[in-house]
Amino acid sequence: MDRITGSFLQEFSSERQLSHEPESGQFEAFCAYCVISSEFDGEFDPVEMRTGGGNDLAVDAAALVVNGDIISSPEEIDDLRNRNNYLQARILIIQAKTSSGFDGARITDLADNLCDFFSNDPSLPMSSNLKEFKDLTERLYENSTAFRKGSPDLVVRYVTTGSWTGDAHLSSKAAAAKARLESLNIFETVEFECLGAREIQSLYRSAKNTVEAEFLFSNQVLLPDIDGVEQSYIGTVSATEYMKLISDPNGNIRKSLFYENVRDFQDYNDVNRGIRSTLQEERLRGRFVVLNNGITVVAREMGVVGNKFTLRDYQIVNGCQTSHVLFDEKDELEGVHVPLRLIVTQDEDVASSVTAATNKQTLVSDEDLKALETLQKELEAFLEAHPIEKRLYYERRSKQYSSIPGLEKTRIITRPQLVRTYAAMMLDEAWRAGRYYKELQRIRGNDIFASADYPDPYYVSAVAAYRLEYFFRNNYVDGKYKPARYQILMAIRHYAEPAPVPNKRRDLEKYCTRLADRLWDPQEGPALVQSVLPIVDSAVRETEKDGILDRDTVRTQAFTDLILKGVKNLRRR
Repeated sequence: MDRITGSFLQEFSSERQLSHEPESGQFEAFCAYCVISSEFDGEFDPVEMRTGGGNDLAVDAAALVVNGDIISSPEEIDDLRNRNNYLQARILIIQAKTSSGFDGARITDLADNLCDFFSNDPSLPMSSNLKEFKDLTERLYENSTAFRKGSPDLVVRYVTTGSWTGDAHLSSKAAAAKARLESLNIFETVEFECLGAREIQSLYRSAKNTVEAEFLFSNQVLLPDIDGVEQSYIGTVSATEYMKLISDPNGNIRKSLFYENVRDFQDYNDVNRGIRSTLQEERLRGRFVVLNNGITVVAREMGVVGNKFTLRDYQIVNGCQTSHVLFDEKDELEGVHVPLRLIVTQDEDVASSVTAATNKQTLVSDEDLKALETLQKELEAFLEAHPIEKRLYYERRSKQYSSIPGLEKTRIITRPQLVRTYAAMMLDEAWRAGRYYKELQRIRGNDIFASADYPDPYYVSAVAAYRLEYFFRNNYVDGKYKPARYQILMAIRHYAEPAPVPNKRRDLEKYCTRLADRLWDPQEGPALVQSVLPIVDSAVRETEKDGILDRDTVRTQAFTDLILKGVKNLRRR
């Protein structure tokens, strides 16, 4: 392995706490991170994407990205369909080898294996991880009537530490593999590429950077000085230039840019159909600029040279619906201009107020604006305010912490992760925690991210999740229990602190501090987890004839109720 790739791998393994693993395992996670990050802007755990081991079909990592989110359970696919009214998917397959060259036989074998994997009746044995991924793809295709933009795309990457020179023999093998997969007629597009050290290094650098884009903003006016705002502009931008802001290098829409936007894309409701009709009718395109309310962008950094603007760490805080329709019609944008408001500020209060104000103007309800209120900023500050050994980081914006050197990335918790963890641990919704996080938040209404909530229970939920993953990663807890991770988190709270969660702030703070301290303790933390594992075993024996714990086991309320009953019995002993 060359010096640069080795250095990147060492840095990555240190930040992800993988130094104890063999180099091959580290490299699989590293390649998963690099490749998946090129398709998904948010924070994720690349270790969870690995599928390597016995009966892995030469697939070392895999991910399913649906409607811009990484999917880990079939229920999330159902929730996304119900929420967005469409499904757009990319299936990512990675083979990662530390060898210094490429092997034509490996390319052919991988294609053969994938053809079997995606068949209706696969014949090759599969590991449990691959079977779970197969379940995801099966659920996806069961919802094929929702493939509004076509079938899923298949992206296959064969990565080594060597140099890809475009060797004619290997290129023909890759082309043949691509053709074989295309012949299945279940993918909209198929990409089969070989990546060497130089390519994977480039992907790693890109993954570490915050979102950046350059575009021409010719028709703009600099606004007068505004308190808390470094610079602000208003004007119109060519729609083709605007595409540069919302498209990633692969030509996909950057879903993470709309993280602070209060609504998902609502598919083609009456309003969005009207926007699309304007773009599709040649005589109306020129009027788009006066018919549309426009888009608001908030950036943390900006560089300007003439009319060329470079934005870094930015969000589309208003204009999610318009942006998605423009993206869908990107081939029909000649002569189309878009009203654009651009604000550069480091002040989070200003950014939040802009988001709230612009969305208020589009009649978003007070309930939808909840996520923009003070609690989100409190959570970010509260998690970081703890001593370094007990500090976690709440990622409110995509890649918020990605470029901080030496930061232990396993300590970053995203909004989806926090919603699921909090729902499981504090609301006893362990059986629902694997659902799409926005659907879970909708189901529990005012119980998650409520304006009157205190940060303490969110912090201790994050601590419990971090510590449990640490125990899994370091083999203190058998990986077979991973499907029940949310039931384990729930059980820990009921076992360690059986009293109801207090309502008063002082009592709540003491309650959460006691629980967090026990979880952080190097002896008591693992002991707490080990105490509740027999309860999980008992519940599995009672619900599963084959005695195997899997994702289907944990999706029922009955299984979760057995866990709660088991904790009560354990407390009586």
